[in-house]
Amino acid sequence: MIDIEILKRVRIFSGLDEAHLSLLTPILKLCTYKKGDHILRDDSLGDTFFLLVEGKVRVTKELVKGIGESSSNEKVLATLDAELLPTFGENGILGHAPRTANVIAYTDCSLYSLSKADFDTIALKDSTVAYQITLNIAQVLSDRLKATDDNLVKLATALYIAVQQ
Repeated sequence: MIDIEILKRVRIFSGLDEAHLSLLTPILKLCTYKKGDHILRDDSLGDTFFLLVEGKVRVTKELVKGIGESSSNEKVLATLDAELLPTFGENGILGHAPRTANVIAYTDCSLYSLSKADFDTIALKDSTVAYQITLNIAQVLSDRLKATDDNLVKLATALYIAVQQ
């Protein structure tokens, strides 16, 4: 079972007190992945959110869809380290949305997962917990969208300059 002290340091769970966090500890499931394992696959449907507690993962995206099978089309978007207790797959507990990137174990990893079904069970027990987690997820996704927008502008600018040459 995950320690409440760890959960206190996770952004998705900020604003929850120990009583609320104690509702989560029995339903978060420990899972392990070996180096090179896919934890999430881009465009696959998923209903689970993950918290990385040991190891490192790489978030990747195929940049050129439908052209060859070369892995050189895959771009590393981020490397997440367990020291920061990163989360990913948050859309999974909000609904069965397609995954937006690959997440691949860069080292052997330990993670805790929370399924949509377990999240929904918690929501029925205590709507405050569900509300706060949903609010935090909205903020995380908003921050990621802003970063993506910034990167898209940089890419469009670079393409414009290249075409003008």
